[in-house]
Amino acid sequence: MGTLVMKKIVVPFLIFLFLFTLGCNNKIETPSENSIPFLTFEVNEKNHNVEAYLNYWDTEKGKIIQIDDVVYTTNKTPYYSDGMPDWSGVVHYAYPLSWDGESYIYLSSQYHKIKNPLNFKIRMFDDVRGAQPKKGVMCDTACSYAKDLQVYLKVRNYLKADYTAFTFTVFDGEKVTEKEFKISLYNDTFHGGIPAGQAYIYDKNKNEVKALHLYYDSVGMGRFLICTINLEKGTYGWHEVTGIEGCIPNMGQMDISTIGNSFYVPICGNEVGIVNLDDYSSEFAIDRDELFRKLSSYLPSTPSHISYPYPGIQGEYKDILILAGMFIFGGKADEEPTFDNFRQVYVAFNTKTSEVMGILEWNLLTPEFFIVRDKNEKELSKIATDKLVKGISKVPSADDRLYKYGHFLNFGFIRFPHKNGD
Repeated sequence: MGTLVMKKIVVPFLIFLFLFTLGCNNKIETPSENSIPFLTFEVNEKNHNVEAYLNYWDTEKGKIIQIDDVVYTTNKTPYYSDGMPDWSGVVHYAYPLSWDGESYIYLSSQYHKIKNPLNFKIRMFDDVRGAQPKKGVMCDTACSYAKDLQVYLKVRNYLKADYTAFTFTVFDGEKVTEKEFKISLYNDTFHGGIPAGQAYIYDKNKNEVKALHLYYDSVGMGRFLICTINLEKGTYGWHEVTGIEGCIPNMGQMDISTIGNSFYVPICGNEVGIVNLDDYSSEFAIDRDELFRKLSSYLPSTPSHISYPYPGIQGEYKDILILAGMFIFGGKADEEPTFDNFRQVYVAFNTKTSEVMGILEWNLLTPEFFIVRDKNEKELSKIATDKLVKGISKVPSADDRLYKYGHFLNFGFIRFPHKNGD
C-alpha cells in the first residue's frame, strides 16, 4: 500500500519537474540593458503578405535574441500583383509609421494588421501614404509622424500656393488635440507655401513642434531652417540654422534620426551632421570614413573601394545611432571593385560617448550567417541569415539578387527604431 502511494506521488512530481524544466529551456532569454530592438520582415508567399518580428541585438552579451511572435502583418499593397510580387516594394509598406523601440509603434490601418502587440502601445492611423491620385490630379495630402505627433499636410503644390495647410495632432495618453496652421515661407526659392519638411520633434513641456526644413538658395547652397510652431499660442516662427551649409544632399524623413533635442542628418562626404534645437546651430558630428577606418578589418584595398548605401543613418534607439556601411574588399588596387566580394555592416554608435558599441555583419563570402561583433571587431556569435530574416534566401526576386548580393539589407528587410517617419 505504501509503495502504491509513493508511486502516485512520485510519478506526477517527475512529470511536473520535466514540464517545468522543458518550459525553462524554451523560455525566451531576457535582453540585457544594452540591447537594441529591431524588426525583421518575413515574406509569407501563401498569404501574400509580410510578417513583422521583434528581435534584440544584445551588445553586452554579443548575441541576437529573437521573439518568435508576429507583431503585425501587412495587407495587400500597391506593389503586390497577381503575378510575382515585388517583395522589395512590399516590405517598404511593412515599416511602422513611427516607433521608438521601447514604448510605442504607430501603424497604418490601410496597410497593417495587428497580431501580437507585446508590450508596445500600438496606435493605428488612417494615413494616406501611397495614396493613388486620380488621373491628371496631383495628390495633395501627406502625413508625417514623430513621437506623440502626427502632421497632416494639405496642398503639396506649395510653389504656387500662398501657404500650406498643416494639421498638427498630438497625443497625451488618451487625450488627442488638433491644431491647424497655414504656414508660408518667403526666400530665394519659396515664394509661398512650404513642403512637408524633413523631420519633427514635439516638446510636450512647451507644447511646441520643431520642424526641420531643407532648401537650396539661388546659388544652389543647401541650408537648414527650423520652423517652431507653438500649439498653445497658435503662432509659428522661422530660424535659420547656422554652421553646416553648402553640400547638403536632398533627404527624406526616413534619412534623419531624432535623439534628444537634436536631428542627426546625412551630409555630403560620408559625414553625419547634428542640428541642435537649443540654439539652432549645426556641426559635423561623425566622419563615417574616419569611423570605419578605425575598424581595421573593414579597410578595403583602396579608399575608392569604400561604398555606402544611401542613407547611412538607419535609425536610432535612446542615445544610440545606427549607421550602415558596405565594404568591397580583396582584389588589386588598380582594379575596379565588383560586387562579388563585400561586407555590409550595421554599427551601433553611442552619441553620448562617441564610441562604437557593437557591429552586426553580413558577408558575401559566408552569406549563410550574420556575425555579431564587439566594438573591437571580435566575433562573439553568429546567427543563420534564414533564421534572422526568416527564409530570405528562398524569396524570389526579378533579378535573382535579393539574397545573393545582400539586396534584402538595402531594401530594408531589417528595420531599426525610427521615430521620424512618413
